[in-house]
Order: sequence, then C-alpha cells, then structure tokens
Amino acid sequence: MARREDFPFLHSLRVRWQEVDAQQVVFNGHYLTYLDVAISEYWRAVGLPYPDGLRQQGGDVYVRHHALSYHAPARLDERLDIGLRCDSIGTSSIKMAWAAWSDHRLLVTGEAVYVYTSLATGRPQSVPDAIRELIHAQANDMPVSELTLADWASQREDAGAVRRQVFIEEQQVPPEEEWDADDDAAVHAVVRNLAGLPMATGRLITAGQPPGHARIGRLAVLRSARGCGLGRLVLRALMQRAEDQGCHVLHLHAQTSARSFYEAEGFAADGEVFDEVGIPHIAMSCLLER
Repeated sequence: MARREDFPFLHSLRVRWQEVDAQQVVFNGHYLTYLDVAISEYWRAVGLPYPDGLRQQGGDVYVRHHALSYHAPARLDERLDIGLRCDSIGTSSIKMAWAAWSDHRLLVTGEAVYVYTSLATGRPQSVPDAIRELIHAQANDMPVSELTLADWASQREDAGAVRRQVFIEEQQVPPEEEWDADDDAAVHAVVRNLAGLPMATGRLITAGQPPGHARIGRLAVLRSARGCGLGRLVLRALMQRAEDQGCHVLHLHAQTSARSFYEAEGFAADGEVFDEVGIPHIAMSCLLER
C-alpha cells in the first residue's frame, strides 16, 4: 500500500467540474493529466524548472510508458495529493512511481517511464550527471540551488540573463530602460541551480543613498521557476546584506502585482501608484532591525 511518507514530493490540486463524468466521479483519463501537472511541479522542486532547466542540459523528457491501478474514485471539489518518487535512472530512462490520495483514501498508484532525449538529434541520450544529482538532492531533502552575492563584474552574465528574459522579453521593458549605471555600484544576488542555471536575481544599491538607507531593485525570477520561494530568498539575502552594512531603511519600487509579496516581508507603501516603464508601480519602504 502506497504511503505519503514514501514520496519525497507532493503536489495538491482540486477536482474541477469538467473532470467528473456522469457518475460524478473523476473520469479515469484525467489522472494522467493530474500526473502531468504534478511532474511539472516536481521538476521545479528538483531545481530543473521546465523547460528551462532541461534545455540548459541540451535535452527534454518524453513519456515511454504508463501503468495505473485504480483503487477508489475521486469526486468533485475533493483536494487530491499527488506523490512522486524517482525509483531509478537508467542510461536514458527515468522511472517515476506516483500515487494520488484524497484525505486518507488511496485513489491511484502508477508508474511512468520517461526517456531523456537530445534536443540536437531527437534521439535518446544518457541522463546528464547534473540531472541525476539534482534528483538525488531533492529526494534527500538537500538544497537544489545556491545563492551568491557579488559585484556586477562577477554576476553580469547570469543576472543579466534572468533580467533580459523577465523584464525585456516577458514584460517588454525597453532595453535602454533596463540597464543603468547603478549596476556597477550595486551588490547583485543570483540564485542558480546546482547545474549552474541562473533562475533569480536582484540588486542592492547603497551608493548615492542617504546615510543608513539602501535601495533594492531589479528583483526577477524566471517564469518557469516561480512559486518555489526564490524571490523571497533573494529579497531576504539583500535585506540581510543591507543590515550587515549598517542600513536601517530599505526602499524599492514594486510592481503593483507584487505588492503583497513585499508586504509579507515587512514593506509598506509610500504614496500612490505611478507608472514606470509602462507598468504600474508603488514606492515601498521597510525599517530594518538594529
């Protein structure tokens, strides 16, 4: 009998109206959709946000085999927990065990085999060591990423790559508005997975600020890596560095869509919403403990 504690990754979702059949239970084929949703979240948790993490390694994964056993029905509006576990990695194959529960009831158990395939040739190839290491790290509750704080000369390539993808490509910020002289004077945080993929960044500026004040900006997380706490990791690292440098007030311009994120970390709004590079922003500040 499958147990939740045997699965190092769990993803929760709710049964929707369009997923139930005439008997008011989940149609059997939807369980593979639930698995597909969960496996995407699994790759994020492993530090290989799909597709960016796999593309960095020059490959992708494709399904070769599914096996399912149905144990009990799921019904409309029930919360389901989908558990995933990597059982083995062969030369090019990745075998995943999975199960689904609603409260204490086991609904489905299954096995899925994925084949790691080269983007260049379209043929199976050996699973890279970096992917094996990240899967092992997640399964053993070890970090799958690391954060570094350094100057622009050291972080330019990776911090710039994240900002280019998020601000310039995704949010359509003009390139001439993205890069400025503050980069050279700032401390830059970058989060990379253990394979070296940059996933999040932000900067701290003290130069030109009033004594005891600092400014945080350019905080960005790859779209595929959002929801894993990387933005919070970057923000807290920059706040700690500011405190270590003797700062007691932090300022930033937050996109209004991210206001609640900053409020949860102790920032409060200063003034009204304004336009910056075509995006609604609000000035926010935070008092640091001394």
